[in-house]
Amino acid sequence: MNLAERAFATETVLQRYRDKAFDWETAHCIRLAHAQAKAMGHKVPKLPKFKSAIAAKKALKREGVETVTELLDKHFLRHTAPAFMLVGDLCVLEGEDGFDAVCIADGQGSLFGWHDDKPDGLAVIKFAQADIKAAWRL
Repeated sequence: MNLAERAFATETVLQRYRDKAFDWETAHCIRLAHAQAKAMGHKVPKLPKFKSAIAAKKALKREGVETVTELLDKHFLRHTAPAFMLVGDLCVLEGEDGFDAVCIADGQGSLFGWHDDKPDGLAVIKFAQADIKAAWRL
């Protein structure tokens, strides 16, 4: 995909989740990553349904992983330098309750993801490059 196609695909996913508060049943980081990967042309397995953090942990274990980072490593090529993320790439920041927080890169240094500062939908997270734990090229 060229940059314009990547930006269009990313905007489609962002529109879908922009005004949705984090919710274990309908709007969470794994769903966001899944939707973004599909929009970027990746074939990804069907997502299991879960309604709580405990159920999400069990779903990760059924996939043979302990963390969201391990799940993403299982499906995508990890970046060696998150500073070179293109629009639409994925990354993780430190999350809560033992989960990593998945974000989508805008390609200009900002990220889109759920954040306490904006509880009613995805936030634009600026100046987070130093906090990125891992990143993946989609």
